[in-house]
Amino acid sequence: MLYKVLAFFQFIIIVVLIVALGSHYVSFGGSSLVVRTPEAPGESTVEYTPPPPPKVMVESLAQIKELKEAFTPTIVKVTDDIYYARGYSLGGVQMVITDEGLVIIDTTESLDAAREILAEFRKITDRPVKYIIYTHGHVDHIVGAPVFMGPDTQVIATEDCVEFMKKDFGWLAPFQRRCRKIQSGDMDSEYARKPPMQSKVRLSHTAGEKDIVWPTITFDQEYSFELGGKEFKLYHTIGETPDHLMVWLPREKALFPGDLYYASFPNLHTPMLEPRPVRGWYESLDRMAQMDAEYLIPGHSFEIIGAPKIKETLEAHSAGIKSVFDQTIECINQGLSVDEAAAKVKLPPDLAARKHLQEVYGRVDWSVRGIYQGETGWYDGHGSGLNPLPPSYTNREVVKLAGGADKLLVRAIELQKANEHQLACELCDVVIKANPKDKTARAIKADSLDYLGYQSGNLNMFGFYRSAAAMERKAAGVKPH
Repeated sequence: MLYKVLAFFQFIIIVVLIVALGSHYVSFGGSSLVVRTPEAPGESTVEYTPPPPPKVMVESLAQIKELKEAFTPTIVKVTDDIYYARGYSLGGVQMVITDEGLVIIDTTESLDAAREILAEFRKITDRPVKYIIYTHGHVDHIVGAPVFMGPDTQVIATEDCVEFMKKDFGWLAPFQRRCRKIQSGDMDSEYARKPPMQSKVRLSHTAGEKDIVWPTITFDQEYSFELGGKEFKLYHTIGETPDHLMVWLPREKALFPGDLYYASFPNLHTPMLEPRPVRGWYESLDRMAQMDAEYLIPGHSFEIIGAPKIKETLEAHSAGIKSVFDQTIECINQGLSVDEAAAKVKLPPDLAARKHLQEVYGRVDWSVRGIYQGETGWYDGHGSGLNPLPPSYTNREVVKLAGGADKLLVRAIELQKANEHQLACELCDVVIKANPKDKTARAIKADSLDYLGYQSGNLNMFGFYRSAAAMERKAAGVKPH
């Protein structure tokens, strides 16, 4: 009996100690966490006079001239048997003539563009198309394939390309179409300002699995075939996409790199899409640089002729990508935020000065953000981002503290007049997130977005800004002045 009494008192003592120790961390009667929905501010009443339409910066005029040349429909005779159709659309098409038929490399994003190109090719040769090769599964390389198909045409791609296409044209097709429409500046275009040059991008915004010609021959790492006395070697070279390949004609010393090379700092990350395999990109370029090619025919921009120039260009392109990747990884390991890294990472001066590494299509800061997305998680470790409230909560509090939406928008207009358009847009965003019905905030933001686009000097940025401005104007119910 005494043993049971002692055991009972021991139990009581242990419970008291546990409660005493835990009382610093566990509340048995304290207040619960408060999550309060702040009141939405009223719509602004500030008077707004739109600024004059933006003009293209002088520095951008040379780029526009070069873009116009790149997008002038042209059939380039690279050799007696190799032709390159560029300028008909965003994606180019290459034709290799053999004694037994044709090999077509990539097919553009447009059936209409493909028909125009085939009509020009038919002025050169009437031989049947025996093979179509997809360098990768992006829309601007495969949608035109039905135009080139004959009764016996085989379509070659990597095994990964099939899976890539299933995603982009299958379960993620609506999202992909929306992203591409925004990227090309074609979203709500009736509300957009007229661009300084007519776009040659002819993306299909309806293409789905049923509209695509699927590969009939797939391979893992390497594939080769002969046709009419020409040898074709295909190698899986990841970079812009995981499914990417290059085409090598060893006797002709002709290299088709797909989208792993074009005359711009590469688009290592498209802001609305998945991260890209950046390490694979520069490793693939290193591999190409060792092939002693005499002819380099890319999927976009201009061809390069001459082994020394090709080798030097590919090596510099690889070095630029590797430098950005290595610097970004160092920032990650130092614990820098993605915003800090995007401001810090730069191309080395000798590479930044090279014409083919100018940021006319891809951007270094976007690349940094893409590498962070691919190499790290979404949480930054600072607590408030672990379980965030909807953006409207904080923004409604900020609008209230500022004294109302009018106060913020008056300042946004001042910033707009001072050519501080990014900050003007961000102040407008505070008002819009607090009250999405505020039309004045959207109108102010749309005009500043136009200026950002015209001052960007970057083809992708212009498209993104043009679409964003159009979407804000549509929400505000106004057309460009």
